[in-house]
Amino acid sequence: MTLISLLPLAEMLICNSIACDRCCHRKFSLGKTFLILVLFTCAFVLCVIPFVRQLFHGDGRFALVGFFYLIPLNYVYRENRLLLFVIMCTCWAYTLGLFTLALQINNILLPSSYILLTILYNLLLLGTLYPFFKWIVPMHVFILKNIQSFEKHWYRYLSLSSCLNFSLLLLLNNIFLGNPGSFVKVMAIVLLMASTYLSYFILYRIVLDAIRMNRLEYAAFHDSLTGLGNRAHLWNDLNMLLDSNETFSVLFMDLDHLKTVNDQYGHLTGDAYLKHFAQISSEIFQNRGEIYRFGGDEFAAIYYGIPPQSILQELRECRGWENGAPCPFRQVSVGILHCRPPHQDAEQILRQVDRLMYEKKIERRMGVEHSVAL
Repeated sequence: MTLISLLPLAEMLICNSIACDRCCHRKFSLGKTFLILVLFTCAFVLCVIPFVRQLFHGDGRFALVGFFYLIPLNYVYRENRLLLFVIMCTCWAYTLGLFTLALQINNILLPSSYILLTILYNLLLLGTLYPFFKWIVPMHVFILKNIQSFEKHWYRYLSLSSCLNFSLLLLLNNIFLGNPGSFVKVMAIVLLMASTYLSYFILYRIVLDAIRMNRLEYAAFHDSLTGLGNRAHLWNDLNMLLDSNETFSVLFMDLDHLKTVNDQYGHLTGDAYLKHFAQISSEIFQNRGEIYRFGGDEFAAIYYGIPPQSILQELRECRGWENGAPCPFRQVSVGILHCRPPHQDAEQILRQVDRLMYEKKIERRMGVEHSVAL
């Protein structure tokens, strides 16, 4: 009886260990991780062998004892304890659910037969392993990896949901355990497991659609070449600042002689030129403002407050350009407008700063060296 009893237990441990490995990131090599888990399992088995008869009554006590595996899992995987707990609840719900189902079928056919129970459990395990590892585990991994990026509370709700599903299955199994098996009980377990995995599929679709919406939103408000905010992004941020009645500055920049760069070095180098300028200007304005690609060779910026002349000079000279530059820098014309309450509307501000930039460009072409009073 002991060997027959240990076989489903061993299969549960192996199945759950594989599922955890698929869901988690190892700290060590596969061999070392396997060795640590095997050593813990050996020590674990030596401790539970005296209680095999009590544990293997089908009441789920072994599943609860199995949570001691959080100790080695926390050592060999990078995930936090809460995430490991969620994964273990999901894995144990699967193996315990199959065992509960096998136990009820066994009670209908031949009660108290450990051999038939073991055979039924293995048939159910073999019949569901492929879909579990093909669809359920990857789906669960996707949810766990991405749900935290939306809202921390979602992650806690997922943890609570996994724990409640496992607890409900455990409770249902104990209620059914002391009574004769029936088709209704079998269907109740099947429906509970089906609704659990259906909820995971629904959550998977919600997270997947949310990611797609975020990507679409990002693409709508960002320039695909430079990664900067685009004109729509600038318009939104500018209107938010106008509503806040804060003092800020708007800059309009035009890269001089970009056509010459494209003609001399090629359009790919021209694209690299734009990207390099976006990187340099973003570093200059870091934590003090935002840079946007307005279109073509034109860029805009919002500075929170009044920028010092040192920053404007650094921007005009594009200091640090040589580090990773695709070709020599060809100057940039910059117009700047200081905006103090009461503000004009966004369109008037952009028109005025655009005019200031072109005045600066004309002055440079004419060789006039003087500063414009703004």
